[in-house]
Amino acid sequence: MATLADYLSPGQIAWLTTGDKPATLKALLGCVSGAKAVKDAVSLESAIFDREVKMSTGVGYGVAVPHARIPEVENFVLALGIAPDGVNWESEIDDQPVKLVCMIAGPNTATDGYLKLLSSVMKFVKSEKGKLLASTHPDEVMGFAARYPVGDF
Repeated sequence: MATLADYLSPGQIAWLTTGDKPATLKALLGCVSGAKAVKDAVSLESAIFDREVKMSTGVGYGVAVPHARIPEVENFVLALGIAPDGVNWESEIDDQPVKLVCMIAGPNTATDGYLKLLSSVMKFVKSEKGKLLASTHPDEVMGFAARYPVGDF
């Protein structure tokens, strides 16, 4: 069974020092855009920023999940941003600074897969928040992610 670690690589984990949402999104886009699954980084960037304009992807608890599903992404890919000082996300839910940002990029045809992946991501970031914020190396994060199954899709 696949785990979150199958959609994340050490190069897709970033410790963020900016308190700025656009800069944070660009940093995480830089992490996912190099993945083989992403065929058009410009389209992905446009979709991520368009989604954020429609409604903040802040989900409360210091977590944001910016996401896009577009034809130019062949398989799901994740990036995780760790921001110990917080990012002003302008979340409509709680308006609190975001400390964990998990970006999801995927194909527009995989609704079931997206919902399963999103569910696992939410369990992961909420359950492991303290450990993720205390982590200092991508291998630590990968070890945590390997414990979260995604399910088949």
